[in-house]
Amino acid sequence: MEAVYERPGNSGVIKIKEAMETKLNAGEVMVKAEFGSVNHVDIWGRMDYPWHKFPRRFGSDLSGTIDDAGTSSTFKKGDRVLLYPIKFCGKCERCLSANENSCLTRELYGDHVPGFFAQKVSVPEKNVIKLPENVSLETAAALPVAYTTAWHGLVSRAGLRPGINVLILGGSGGAGVAALQIAKAFGARVFTTTSQQWKSERLIKLGAEGVFEINEKLPENVLNSSGGIDIAFDTLGALTVPMGIRTLKRGGKLVSIAMTTGSEFNFGLRDIYSNNIDVIGAYLGTRNDLFDLVRAVSSGAIKPVIDSLFPFEEVARAQEKMENRTHFGKILLKF
Repeated sequence: MEAVYERPGNSGVIKIKEAMETKLNAGEVMVKAEFGSVNHVDIWGRMDYPWHKFPRRFGSDLSGTIDDAGTSSTFKKGDRVLLYPIKFCGKCERCLSANENSCLTRELYGDHVPGFFAQKVSVPEKNVIKLPENVSLETAAALPVAYTTAWHGLVSRAGLRPGINVLILGGSGGAGVAALQIAKAFGARVFTTTSQQWKSERLIKLGAEGVFEINEKLPENVLNSSGGIDIAFDTLGALTVPMGIRTLKRGGKLVSIAMTTGSEFNFGLRDIYSNNIDVIGAYLGTRNDLFDLVRAVSSGAIKPVIDSLFPFEEVARAQEKMENRTHFGKILLKF
C-alpha cells in the first residue's frame, strides 16, 4: 500500500492504494516502513506548483527496517534505519563538501520526486542511517525534516552556543518545538511565540523563558524581556521576518526556514548593514546534521515531542490536524 495525491486540492485528494512491485536498482536497499511523520511540506505538496506531478506518492519522514539489502550492501535484513529525505547526486562540489542539502540537482522526496509513504520503499543506500539500539523507530521518524532543519539552521549555520539569546518565531509547530529543544540542549536562553494559551504553557514547560503573541508590539516586548536576541529562528515567513530582525542585537543572525505566511516582505537595508546582521536561509539539513541529531537523541540530550499517532491509512486526518493547528510537536503515522 502507498499514499498518493491524485490531483491538487485539499486532504480529499489523498488516496491509499496498492503499490506497484518495486525492484532494487544498484546501490539501493528495500526498507519496510514502520513510522512516518507529517510535515507542512506534505500539505504544500498538494498545491498546483509547476514541479508537482500528479498522481504522486508523498511523505518525507520515514523509519523502518531493512527488508532487502541487495548483494553488496553494508546493511543487513532487519537493521533498524532512518531515511535522509533529500535526493542528491553525491558527485557535485556541494555534495563532496558534505552539503547535500545544497546539491546542484537536489530534490526532496515527497515533493519533487515520489516520497516514502509506502509499506515498502526502495531508496539509495547513501540515504539510509542505521539507528542506535536505544533510539526507537517511533522517535526517529520525528527527526528528518523538522528537527534536521532546526539543527542545521541553529547549530551548523548560526553557530548556536551556550548563554546566548534565541528567539523562535512560530514556536509550537514541529520545527519550532525542535528549535526550542535544540537551543536548550546547547544551553541557550530561549524566547518564543504562540497565539494559544495551552501551547504557551507547554512551551514554558519545555524551557522557554518568555512566550509572546505575534503582534506589532512583539519586537518591543522581546527586547524588554531579553535585552536583545542573538539568533532569531523564523518558521513563518513574511509576517515575522521583519519583526525578528528588529529584535536582534548588533551582530545578530536571522535564520529563515519557511514561508508559511508569505515570501515577500520589506525591511530597511540600514537595519542589516549598520548592525552587522546576518540573514541566513536554511533548507533542511545535511546528512551530518541528521547523524548529529540521532547521536543527541541517543545520548538523551534531546527527546522529540510527539503530539499524536495515527494509523498510516488515516494520513488525511493527520494532515487535517496539522492544518487546524491543534497539534503541539510532531504528528506520527504507524504503518
